[in-house]
Amino acid sequence: MSAAPALVSGVYALFEAAWEIAADLEVFLSSDRPQLDAQARTVLRALGSGATDEAAARERGMSVRTYRRRVVELLVALDADSRFQAGIRAGELGLTRG
Repeated sequence: MSAAPALVSGVYALFEAAWEIAADLEVFLSSDRPQLDAQARTVLRALGSGATDEAAARERGMSVRTYRRRVVELLVALDADSRFQAGIRAGELGLTRG
Protein backbone atom coordinates (compact mmCIF):
# COMPACT_ATOMS: atom_id res chain seq x y z
CA MET A 1 0.00 0.00 0.00
CA SER A 2 1.31 3.42 -0.89
CA ALA A 3 1.03 6.55 1.19
CA ALA A 4 2.46 8.87 -1.45
CA PRO A 5 0.95 12.34 -0.99
CA ALA A 6 -0.16 12.55 -4.63
CA LEU A 7 -1.97 9.22 -4.41
CA VAL A 8 -3.63 10.03 -1.10
CA SER A 9 -4.77 13.46 -2.28
CA GLY A 10 -6.13 11.95 -5.51
CA VAL A 11 -8.14 9.33 -3.67
CA TYR A 12 -9.36 11.98 -1.23
CA ALA A 13 -10.48 14.21 -4.12
CA LEU A 14 -12.43 11.29 -5.62
CA PHE A 15 -14.07 10.61 -2.26
CA GLU A 16 -15.03 14.28 -1.85
CA ALA A 17 -16.53 14.39 -5.36
CA ALA A 18 -18.57 11.23 -4.71
CA TRP A 19 -19.70 12.54 -1.33
CA GLU A 20 -20.90 15.83 -2.81
CA ILE A 21 -23.15 14.18 -5.42
CA ALA A 22 -24.40 11.36 -3.18
CA ALA A 23 -28.10 11.20 -2.35
CA ASP A 24 -28.99 11.71 1.29
CA LEU A 25 -29.56 8.23 2.75
CA GLU A 26 -32.85 9.19 4.38
CA VAL A 27 -34.18 10.52 1.08
CA PHE A 28 -32.79 7.52 -0.84
CA LEU A 29 -34.54 5.06 1.45
CA SER A 30 -37.74 7.08 1.68
CA SER A 31 -40.97 5.43 0.59
CA ASP A 32 -41.81 8.70 -1.19
CA ARG A 33 -39.13 7.92 -3.75
CA PRO A 34 -40.92 7.39 -7.08
CA GLN A 35 -40.42 4.09 -8.85
CA LEU A 36 -39.52 4.69 -12.48
CA ASP A 37 -40.04 2.03 -15.11
CA ALA A 38 -37.42 1.35 -17.79
CA GLN A 39 -39.02 3.74 -20.28
CA ALA A 40 -39.18 6.57 -17.73
CA ARG A 41 -35.48 6.05 -16.95
CA THR A 42 -34.73 6.18 -20.67
CA VAL A 43 -36.61 9.47 -20.97
CA LEU A 44 -34.80 10.81 -17.90
CA ARG A 45 -31.44 9.99 -19.53
CA ALA A 46 -32.62 11.67 -22.74
CA LEU A 47 -33.47 14.83 -20.81
CA GLY A 48 -29.99 14.78 -19.31
CA SER A 49 -28.39 14.42 -22.72
CA GLY A 50 -29.75 17.75 -23.90
CA ALA A 51 -31.15 16.26 -27.11
CA THR A 52 -34.15 17.93 -28.71
CA ASP A 53 -37.50 16.22 -28.23
CA GLU A 54 -37.45 15.18 -31.88
CA ALA A 55 -33.99 13.61 -31.66
CA ALA A 56 -34.69 11.93 -28.31
CA ALA A 57 -37.97 10.48 -29.57
CA ARG A 58 -36.35 9.21 -32.76
CA GLU A 59 -33.50 7.57 -30.81
CA ARG A 60 -36.03 5.81 -28.59
CA GLY A 61 -38.28 4.70 -31.42
CA MET A 62 -41.32 6.67 -30.31
CA SER A 63 -43.32 9.54 -31.68
CA VAL A 64 -42.58 13.07 -30.48
CA ARG A 65 -46.07 13.21 -29.00
CA THR A 66 -45.48 10.01 -26.98
CA TYR A 67 -42.05 11.24 -25.86
CA ARG A 68 -43.50 14.54 -24.66
CA ARG A 69 -46.29 12.69 -22.85
CA ARG A 70 -43.67 10.55 -21.11
CA VAL A 71 -41.77 13.72 -20.14
CA VAL A 72 -44.94 15.13 -18.54
CA GLU A 73 -45.51 11.84 -16.69
CA LEU A 74 -41.93 12.07 -15.42
CA LEU A 75 -42.46 15.66 -14.25
CA VAL A 76 -45.56 14.58 -12.34
CA ALA A 77 -43.81 11.56 -10.78
CA LEU A 78 -40.94 13.79 -9.63
CA ASP A 79 -43.25 16.61 -8.51
CA ALA A 80 -41.34 19.01 -10.78
CA ASP A 81 -42.52 22.12 -12.60
CA SER A 82 -39.81 22.06 -15.28
CA ARG A 83 -37.45 19.66 -16.99
CA PHE A 84 -34.53 21.27 -15.17
CA GLN A 85 -36.25 20.83 -11.81
CA ALA A 86 -36.98 17.19 -12.70
CA GLY A 87 -33.27 16.59 -13.28
CA ILE A 88 -32.35 18.17 -9.97
CA ARG A 89 -35.04 16.19 -8.15
CA ALA A 90 -33.98 12.92 -9.83
CA GLY A 91 -30.41 13.58 -8.73
CA GLU A 92 -31.49 14.31 -5.16
CA LEU A 93 -33.43 11.04 -5.07
CA GLY A 94 -30.56 9.04 -6.52
CA LEU A 95 -32.55 8.14 -9.64
CA THR A 96 -29.83 9.16 -12.08
CA ARG A 97 -27.59 6.23 -11.23
CA GLY A 98 -27.70 2.93 -13.06
